[in-house]
Amino acid sequence: MRHHIVDTFADARYAGNPAAVVQAAEFPAEMQQIAHRIGLPTTAFVIPMRAGTYRVRWFTPHKEINLCGHATIASARVLLADSARTRLTFVSDNGVLHAERVADLIAIDLPTAPLTPCEPPPGLLEALGTDAVACAVSSDDILIEVESMAAVRAIDPDFAALARQPYRGHIVTARGHNGVDFASRTFFPALGVDEDQVCVTAHCKLTPYWAQRLGKDRLDTVQLSERGGRLQVWDMGERVRVLGTAVPRGAVHEDLPHLLEETTSWEAVT
Repeated sequence: MRHHIVDTFADARYAGNPAAVVQAAEFPAEMQQIAHRIGLPTTAFVIPMRAGTYRVRWFTPHKEINLCGHATIASARVLLADSARTRLTFVSDNGVLHAERVADLIAIDLPTAPLTPCEPPPGLLEALGTDAVACAVSSDDILIEVESMAAVRAIDPDFAALARQPYRGHIVTARGHNGVDFASRTFFPALGVDEDQVCVTAHCKLTPYWAQRLGKDRLDTVQLSERGGRLQVWDMGERVRVLGTAVPRGAVHEDLPHLLEETTSWEAVT
């Protein structure tokens, strides 16, 4: 089976977030096993529906997830590489995403995720080892604002304790400086990903949060993980537009279960 590896949001300073992209004529039954074997933060499986439109599903090494922005950007980079198209549509069980090539970047738009202010739940700040300036919750993630980018960098979580919290993910963020509007780190130990190197879906919460505080709708941001990444985000009301680089490492051939072969029908619609 062939899969592509793409580093998203990478530049001269940041290594970005890697994703694997598997192209197939239909979804293989062993997607979870394949994603576990590949071992990257997310593997996207894409199958053709019609010209320019694909079904997509996303898997971490341990679980299927309902949305993954960086793996969608990676998928768009792979599918647009040898195509005259500049825009693609991805259909998932969680809705429709649109991706397009914008100069040397890939852009996608996603639904905004509203936040509700809250008090930090018991044990959360202890698990993160930090103090909070503010706290807010969405349907599946919790956001914690801290005092500075230095405080974001200094987070050293107790991942076992975080995994026991009643949230899918934990977003730590702070106001930026020196041309950066805000910074963040994101942790998903309950999904088998202790720290997501660059999390696009977290920016569906972060973008409106900081757009309101900073009074601007186009922001430059960095994720301060070990690999790190740089993003541009636009607050468009009910949608968030995320732009970033997508740097392919190339195709990898592995002897994985039920090898997937490229077909004439696949090539015809790509």
